[in-house]
Amino acid sequence: MKRKVIFLAILVLLFFFAILLVKYVIGRTPKQGVLKVQSVPQASVFLDNKHIGRTPYEDKVEEGQYTIKIVPDESIQSLAAWQANIRISPNTLTYVNRDLSDSELTSAGDVLWLEKISSKQSEISVTTIPDGSSLLLDTGGKSVTPILLQNITPGDHTLTVSSPGFLTRTLKIRTTGGYKLIATLQLALSATGPSEATSSSQVVSPTPTLSQGKQASGSGSVKDPLRPYIVVKETPTGYLRVRMEPTTSATEAARVKPGDKFSILSSKTGWYQITFEEGKKGWVSGQYAEKVE
Repeated sequence: MKRKVIFLAILVLLFFFAILLVKYVIGRTPKQGVLKVQSVPQASVFLDNKHIGRTPYEDKVEEGQYTIKIVPDESIQSLAAWQANIRISPNTLTYVNRDLSDSELTSAGDVLWLEKISSKQSEISVTTIPDGSSLLLDTGGKSVTPILLQNITPGDHTLTVSSPGFLTRTLKIRTTGGYKLIATLQLALSATGPSEATSSSQVVSPTPTLSQGKQASGSGSVKDPLRPYIVVKETPTGYLRVRMEPTTSATEAARVKPGDKFSILSSKTGWYQITFEEGKKGWVSGQYAEKVE
């Protein structure tokens, strides 16, 4: 009888020991989220100064706070690198979308991640660069950033952010019950007045997936203009900047698309002066312009 009691006691102890061991192992298993990074043009991605790949990038990353840096190729010297702090949460997606430019002021992008909350509804936390931007959620009233929007119905929504002197940015999102969507949007400085850039992102849970698209403004002739004229070539960014003066440090006046054609008003070494809108003149780099005589 004693042997049976001892045997049962040993079994019980082994059972509890096994449970504790499983809990210990599970507790030590790193919790992971998904990091997805997109950029225009393609660039290298660094996480805490460690090179992890190139855009478009998507992979699992252990939860925590990180410093992300997106660095353009050395061959594109006119573009500036960008970095920011991000958070990776367990079983959710952190999404980084960046439109690289020659300076922080003329670049734009979005950083999105999800955070678990106790409410069954959704929340949206929005911060912007510049601060104090006007925010419109769907067709509701306007708010001023930074702002926390609570009791949001789960589903598809549209965020529109605007500020005087900057390109308006529109973001399509999908909120999920029980999660707070944290969004940081940076607007690009506009040199020509109100324009609109569009980025669409869809967030689902527990591991969200997002899709992104952009729209750049520009103008050009459908029919061939008077000769001599230029044809805008393909560029790494998908557009060509029109500047106020024939130098890369000059203010950006507009953006034109590959295939656009413009009559040449004058030229300087490596630059062509064009009329990009009625009554508006600017300069484009000859590196991405083919001259037709």
